[in-house]
This record gives sequence, C-alpha cells and structure tokens, in this order.
Amino acid sequence: MSMLDEVEKFLTDIDISINYRTINLGGKLIYIEGIKNIVSLESEEMQFQLNKQLLKVTGKNLKVKYLDKSTCVLEGEIKNVEVK
Repeated sequence: MSMLDEVEKFLTDIDISINYRTINLGGKLIYIEGIKNIVSLESEEMQFQLNKQLLKVTGKNLKVKYLDKSTCVLEGEIKNVEVK
C-alpha cells in the first residue's frame, strides 16, 4: 500500500472522488498520478490531461525524471501546480 493510499484512509468521511494525486517535494520534485495523456513537455511548463481536468506545472529547468502509463515524476525548480 502506498503512502497516498494511507492518506486517503483519513479522508473517508469526506465525499470526494480522487482521480489524481500529486506530491510536491520541496519544490524540487513533483510526483503526479492519474495522468490520461501528455499535453505538452517544455522546460518551463508541462501539461497533463487528467480525467476531466488539465494539470499544469510551471517552473524552471523542468525535466521528466520518470514516466509510465499514468504516473510521472518531474524535477526542476517547481514554481506552481494548477488544476483546471
């Protein structure tokens, strides 16, 4: 069981549907889970399609550290994470 699964246990009394997860580690790494499609990968902005939302990460020197079918880890100077 992942750490995020453990955190979800604490949210059982809140009526939410979690279809993506992010963890920002000190503005240097960001873990993203629940990706459906990659929209763009640039050194200052990366965008990912979630179920019905768009996740945008902005910063400097952004690089993909890990990528698989639905999970990504980015490294760089992360300035902002926005979900629309």
